[in-house]
Amino acid sequence: MATPHIIRIPRTDQEGAYVLGQVTPSGSKPLNVKFVATDGYAPFIIKLRHDRIGEYRVSNSPCSPEEWEAILKSFLLRGDPVEGIEAGAEVKSEVSLTITVRRRVQGINQRLGTLALKYKEDEEVQLFDWCGAVALEREKFQETVATETAKVTDLEARITELRNQLDELTQAKKDRESEILEKFCDILNEKKVKIREQQRLLAAARPGSSGHAISARVAQVASSQADRKPAPSRRAKRKALEDASGGGSSDSDDGFARPVSDADRMDIDTPEPAKVSAEGEDRQTTDDDATGSEPDGDEPIPPPRAQPRKPAPKKDGALPTRHDLRNMTKKEATPPPGSETDSGDDEL
Repeated sequence: MATPHIIRIPRTDQEGAYVLGQVTPSGSKPLNVKFVATDGYAPFIIKLRHDRIGEYRVSNSPCSPEEWEAILKSFLLRGDPVEGIEAGAEVKSEVSLTITVRRRVQGINQRLGTLALKYKEDEEVQLFDWCGAVALEREKFQETVATETAKVTDLEARITELRNQLDELTQAKKDRESEILEKFCDILNEKKVKIREQQRLLAAARPGSSGHAISARVAQVASSQADRKPAPSRRAKRKALEDASGGGSSDSDDGFARPVSDADRMDIDTPEPAKVSAEGEDRQTTDDDATGSEPDGDEPIPPPRAQPRKPAPKKDGALPTRHDLRNMTKKEATPPPGSETDSGDDEL
């Protein structure tokens, strides 16, 4: 069960005066209390019930029942304070003591409710006990204040340490940013210098940009052309080959063909092939060959054979090669079959 506590209420009918009251819990609910007050001469008493606190609220009160309950807890039980709430006592000697609860809003007082304490002559007021309770509460408050002060001091020390660390980190960040910015400026300046050098080189290499650059380029081209030798023409090559072979007429007289170079072959036009109209040359196959060449119906057709390439006909003015001269000599030495020989004439 909660212990009784003492409250002080200023008087509104006398400036600087006040009344003292003792609040003693009398039930299980928070606002079931017995409230005894005195102005120093007479005792006054009231008993509150939690279920009937709405009777003490004025009819035109601007606060709700929940707000009125919170206000009474803050005033009588030292609960959480409510902003703008004031209480004042007015004493009628040996009759009653009226406590009025008001709310001050922008300089205007709103009357929320009243507590009327009746005079009771036989009620004992133990002022010594009240003073002892106040002293005990003061000691408790002092201990609480000391504990909270120590906590606040510790927190302030930690806050100071954190602030110092934050300042150090901030300063280190600024120094690092300044260093990075300086390095970036140095790199940017180096790049600018390189770009300017490249621009100068490009401007010097462009035609018409500078007379000195043009003269240097012309001298370089002239020197390269002077060092270059012209390649020999085809006719010069052909003449050199004829001189090396001893002339074209000597080869024909001796019976040997002059070697033909690639340049000579390229200069010689390819003549059209001669037309052969002899029927004996067109068809030299016999009846047996013709019969054998015709395929039977049951036998598969053999694949076509590759025809041998015919040598291109030679131009009338072209000289025969050594291979042609050898073939011509062999043909002249071999007599045709069935021809008359000297031995036959001798026999006749």
